[in-house]
Amino acid sequence: MIKILYLHGLDGSLSDDKREVLERYFKIVAPQLDYRNTPDMYQKLNKIIEEENIQAVIGNSMGGCFAYYLSSAHNLPALCFNPALGSRPLNFDFSHVEQSNNYKTFVIGAKDNIVPANQNVEWIIKNVHSDFQINWHYDLEHRIDIGTFEKEVRGFWEVVG
Repeated sequence: MIKILYLHGLDGSLSDDKREVLERYFKIVAPQLDYRNTPDMYQKLNKIIEEENIQAVIGNSMGGCFAYYLSSAHNLPALCFNPALGSRPLNFDFSHVEQSNNYKTFVIGAKDNIVPANQNVEWIIKNVHSDFQINWHYDLEHRIDIGTFEKEVRGFWEVVG
């Protein structure tokens, strides 16, 4: 079974129902993260990837942003839900991260009013130089409902599992 690192969003956590979905497909490592007060978050997450032998990364919002950059750095597949790529409330420096040619899926909610969907997609098209897929959900806002989460996790597992 593939071992993944799950990264929740800013001021969030992994809900029990989403943990249950993930556990159907993956072994999961899901640390509780304090993005606001951990300036070396990227280094801490790198260490977890190396120590836990992580094979894929899944993240939501701020966690989706970190999932994108960590997957690039470690050449791992990633599933990013409404990742805070085009705009984000906290400034982390990712300029040192080089692109790798690994598979990434971006799940974008057209009605997201936290991470603007169009801005996010423009950023992805301009900056992602690896194999990627954008799954556009017209009725999805920033919060990922359990049905969408399960569908996207299952689809990701079918590609990487």
